Amino acid sequence: MKQKTIMIVDDSSFDRQLLESALLRKLGCNIIQADSGNHCLEQIGMQKVDLILMDIMMPEPSGTQVVLEIRKNFNAIELPIIMVTAKAETLDVVECLQNGANDYIMKPVNFEVALSRIFTHLKLAEVAQEMSKLKEMAALDALITTYNHEINNPLSIALGSLGPEPNQRLKTALWRIADVVKKIREVTEKKEAEYANYASFSKMIKLKLDK
Repeated sequence: MKQKTIMIVDDSSFDRQLLESALLRKLGCNIIQADSGNHCLEQIGMQKVDLILMDIMMPEPSGTQVVLEIRKNFNAIELPIIMVTAKAETLDVVECLQNGANDYIMKPVNFEVALSRIFTHLKLAEVAQEMSKLKEMAALDALITTYNHEINNPLSIALGSLGPEPNQRLKTALWRIADVVKKIREVTEKKEAEYANYASFSKMIKLKLDK
């Protein structure tokens, strides 16, 4: 498993340090600390976080409220959240799980149990992301097969039909279409796609086309 970044969210500096020491000793991961819910939300907006360990009982916003805010932008696979709770907070745990938390651990923390659950959720997220990539590439491969049949063949005919003195703009446009189809095929062969923003809710595959 690649080195992961875990965020510990707790208003108690002692509890944060205790958890950090255990995680560094056992997992060797990168640790980020946040001393409040607002600090947590600020941090995840600035850097990649793989998992959050969050205390439920914090000054406003509470852990329950922070989970709700996080789930507006990250689902349970993209960013697993494990709540850290005392036995008296049972109802709060249920609410957190309903709001999108993945799991919980009890205080005082049993570090072997905590590490096992952390590892499990990190691995689940990793596997889910790999599965998502495989599905994405399968869809892309099907798209290219369609391109080859519906675009590449007619394109070849069009290029072959250009006369000895073809319209230069038409010739350039046809060859550019051929290059796009070729580059998208190369993406599927690499089994990895790079994306660029296109519109507010859309992305496009980033291709290195010939100038």
